[in-house]
Amino acid sequence: MDIQIRQSNRNDIELITNMVASLLKELGDRDVNNKELIDICSNLINNEENLYTAFLACKDTECIGIITLSEFISLYGKGLCGLVLELYIVPNERSKGVGEKLINTVKKYGFQRGWSRVEVGAPDPEEWSKTVSFYKREGFQEIGPRLKYHLK
Repeated sequence: MDIQIRQSNRNDIELITNMVASLLKELGDRDVNNKELIDICSNLINNEENLYTAFLACKDTECIGIITLSEFISLYGKGLCGLVLELYIVPNERSKGVGEKLINTVKKYGFQRGWSRVEVGAPDPEEWSKTVSFYKREGFQEIGPRLKYHLK
């Protein structure tokens, strides 16, 4: 079967939420609240500034992968940049080129949007070495750890 990659739209909010919820659960988040995710996703998708988008990998009518992105501006990035927020492939479709197709779609999208770079916050390389290796194979370079501070 051919895998089709398409940009999400407002009708995909529940699908995006379900895919991201699966990723979060796999990463160990036991407190995934789908209702809250749907509300957040709805706000992001419906934002007129178009700073958030998702691409879906579909096989027939089934969604087998997702990549979500945000656009930002920075001096160090010399202008517009993209940030991969989430990348998830259903387990039985991994290592079949789906992730590569999604990353290539992001690179083309970023080029069209005038981005100077695409960044990703990868999980702990000791625990998720296959994930980090995947990004490196796709041309990403390590730029250091990413830290967070919760405001809420």
